[in-house]
Amino acid sequence: MSVSSYTCICKQTFTAQNYLSTHKHSCSHTKKRLSSAITSFKEFVAPLPTQSTSCGEGIVTPDLEGGDIDEGEEVSLAQQRTRRQNCQLPLRFRDVLPQPLPTAPMEVRDQPPESVGSVVTTDQRPALPTRKVFCTPPNIFGLVRQYFSSEPPSHDPEEYITLADLSFIPGSLPVTEEPPMFAVSSSDSQYHPYPNRLSFQLGNWYWNQGIQKSQGDYAKLLEILSDDTFNTADRINRQLGANKYDEGDEDEWEDEDAGWKKTPVSIKVPFSHTTDTPGPQSYQAAELYHHSLVAVMREKLANAQDDKLFHYEPYELHWKTPHLDREIPIYGDLYTSPAFLDAHSQLQESPRERGCDLPQVVAGLMFWSDATQLTSFGNAKLWPTYMYFGNESKYHRCKPSCNLSNHVAYFEMLPDLFKDFAGSTSEGATHCCRELFQEQWNILLDKEFLEAYAHRIVIHCCDGITCRFYPRIFMYSADYPEKVLIATIRNLGGCPCPCCLIPKDWIQNMGSTWDRQQHKTLEHNPQKRGTLVSAAHKLIYEKNYSVSSMLVESILKPESWVPTSNSFIDRLSPMGFNIFCALVVDLLHKFEISVWKMLFIHLLHIISAQDKDLIHQLDKRYKQTPTFGAATIRKFSANSSDMSCMVARNFEDLLQLLFTMAHWHGLAKLRMHSDLTLEIMDEVTSTLGQQFREFKTTVCAVYQTCKLHKEVEAHAQCHAKKAGKQTAGCKGKESCNLEKQAQSTQNFHALGDYVSTICWYGTSDLYSTELGELEHCSPKARYCHTDHKLFVKQLTQIEHQQARICHIRDRIVHRPHVEISELATSPEAHHRIGLTQNHQGDPAIIDDRMFRHNIARFNYTTYNVCRAQDVINPRTSHCNVMVLRSDTNIEDQGHRYMYGKVLGIYHVNVIYIRNGMINYTPSQMEFLWIHWYEPINQYVLRGCHVIPHFSSRRKHVDGLGMSANTGDKDD
Repeated sequence: MSVSSYTCICKQTFTAQNYLSTHKHSCSHTKKRLSSAITSFKEFVAPLPTQSTSCGEGIVTPDLEGGDIDEGEEVSLAQQRTRRQNCQLPLRFRDVLPQPLPTAPMEVRDQPPESVGSVVTTDQRPALPTRKVFCTPPNIFGLVRQYFSSEPPSHDPEEYITLADLSFIPGSLPVTEEPPMFAVSSSDSQYHPYPNRLSFQLGNWYWNQGIQKSQGDYAKLLEILSDDTFNTADRINRQLGANKYDEGDEDEWEDEDAGWKKTPVSIKVPFSHTTDTPGPQSYQAAELYHHSLVAVMREKLANAQDDKLFHYEPYELHWKTPHLDREIPIYGDLYTSPAFLDAHSQLQESPRERGCDLPQVVAGLMFWSDATQLTSFGNAKLWPTYMYFGNESKYHRCKPSCNLSNHVAYFEMLPDLFKDFAGSTSEGATHCCRELFQEQWNILLDKEFLEAYAHRIVIHCCDGITCRFYPRIFMYSADYPEKVLIATIRNLGGCPCPCCLIPKDWIQNMGSTWDRQQHKTLEHNPQKRGTLVSAAHKLIYEKNYSVSSMLVESILKPESWVPTSNSFIDRLSPMGFNIFCALVVDLLHKFEISVWKMLFIHLLHIISAQDKDLIHQLDKRYKQTPTFGAATIRKFSANSSDMSCMVARNFEDLLQLLFTMAHWHGLAKLRMHSDLTLEIMDEVTSTLGQQFREFKTTVCAVYQTCKLHKEVEAHAQCHAKKAGKQTAGCKGKESCNLEKQAQSTQNFHALGDYVSTICWYGTSDLYSTELGELEHCSPKARYCHTDHKLFVKQLTQIEHQQARICHIRDRIVHRPHVEISELATSPEAHHRIGLTQNHQGDPAIIDDRMFRHNIARFNYTTYNVCRAQDVINPRTSHCNVMVLRSDTNIEDQGHRYMYGKVLGIYHVNVIYIRNGMINYTPSQMEFLWIHWYEPINQYVLRGCHVIPHFSSRRKHVDGLGMSANTGDKDD
């Protein structure tokens, strides 16, 4: 058999093509031949005449360093080439970068512009004063800022916003950015209480840069790297963590800050006349570790780093678009919401303090509280309360590295020893739990805070201007059990909503016009509640009636009140604050792991009633659904119907496969809303409620459903615990009506509140409990540094140490407001692939070569004017992209986008030799090898999620016709 041979121009022969290709890279004859060919080509194209400047629009004669080329002057071939200036891509191909909101100059308007008709009613919009309106010009997206003020604001945080602040691109530090360096100074006093710079860096490394270290490691490191002055490491930590409840400190902290306090909490425990010792008795339940809210505000407003991005004056955000003759209001942050504008307007119109003409500023307070488990195993729990400032952007609050969360208190629960004091009655213990919670809020809402709420805090700001700040509580985010404590109502009572008095039987009417009216007419009345609770208090604490007595129940049960005084109503209601309006909706707990979870369970019941084997088919299809994005859709478990170890994000992923629920859920999670999108959401809400009612009457009535096997076992275990013995035989066909439960809970009722809440406060990501759940990572990490015994006190000390180290660091080094370490590539670039040219295993084309890459990153501008990134990897399910159709295809097909599967990512080095040529330097040309689901040739926009069409069966059932390149064996 003859063997093929390959011969080079230098007469050497090779048995394989790849051997010849490798040889040509070092062959001198090949290089001389290529050089001769390039020289001949230059001589061929050199006599071409240059074009004059009048040859056409956009074509100009190149100049030499800004001057004209004289006749006979020797210039390079590249300089003789004509160039096209101001050449732009078609509009549909342009990648428009995010821009900060426009600043100066401002346009003065006598009246604000009229907006498009919206779902926001007249009584919901604040009655802003009639005076001059300062308005900025629109930016490239048509966004306009509008200030209702007599003069432009003196401090504009938008001036400090850069593209990096608007980018959410994960990755490593870009090459162009340098990490912040600590200033080297001869003075060591700026590191106090650390003796010098090195010891401070070690302390910062230990406390603020990870938890995988121990106190012993820290002490050994100090001992090795330092001299005798570093033997006081423990004293330094004690000094940094010193709080106001400590006594006998060796040294005082030189900067005034909001230290932790320890206050004993006592409650009155009622004993009825049927007990041996009737009457109320005092009981010291716990010791509360907390901050002073006013001290936290002073410390915040004195921080120069945070002051730059602190909005002292609210404004309205509008969208000015050519296809509408009016501006459309935009809802996003709290400081652009009607609620904040209303509070600001009322403050400016209120009578001023006598003899004071300082500027008046609203400090928007936002609270989160939720109990959390500190360990996966064990019973260590913490009940933290976080406070944020609504004057700051939500995009910075959601980044833990910005340190914008303020831990203001660690709430305590009733101790186990309380049963020895009060007995084992569940009604009395529940009542005392409510009393303890409200008493702890009484401590936080102290006289100093009430004085500031009514009359101001005078603070000299970092920009040299002295202002009067008025704290205003806008929202309190919590799950339903904690909202019951805050609103002092019965848990799942006859009127289960914390915000209104709608009966449980009316909840199924969610989304109807009548239901919207009931939301307004049945709002909680704090004055009426106070009268009823006072009457019940007299019966319990003066006449020694039981908390659950018939007389007390007859007073409070019709409206689901409880006989507990409400701290917010008693202390802040006289100043116009309504706690019931501040209890905003919670998408995480009220929808994703409540309404949707119950609906999903009942759908499983219906499938099981039809055919039990269909449950396994559903699990199989969920498992075959690909993932998408970093956390948009995660990998489904092999047994999704079992719902084991599933959290809210898992139910959210399951939800995205049902259209109407997914449509409503997507609208509810938008980070930027307008009146147009809220009108759509209002219609979808009505449709959702109507479909639920139809589902109950037409679908659920047909099937005789039974509980799943897992539910039966759980019910049996629960029943066995209550009965005190094991129950056997609970395995059969216990009927269930979960569709009724889904429509009779307060969570289903709350779906009708989202549109009005977004209209008044802003988008749901402002007050979602996800932010509080994210902040739970901080105390859980600090718990590892404690001895796991008296950990609450140690957590306060560690939190104070970390905060003070951050203050020292801010004095020495600039702390960026954006997480620069999260920027993998330049946000300006549309895409990025690797720079490696390691061509082992890459396909070769004659003497040139294509270089293969594993991943490609595509940056894009999101709908809420931020920069995000999709990562395309042909070897995984993250391989699908979408492009725009041409205008002619849109008219024919009716769909704007086309989709394809990326099979390979390549680049080649090319020399451009046509009009516009600059020189002979090779340029990198990047391209994708794509298998189009429909043929198209356009510009890649971003990645997309493609769900298999399961009902069409597999494409290659017989195993024939499969392509190894496209990887279509599972199609």
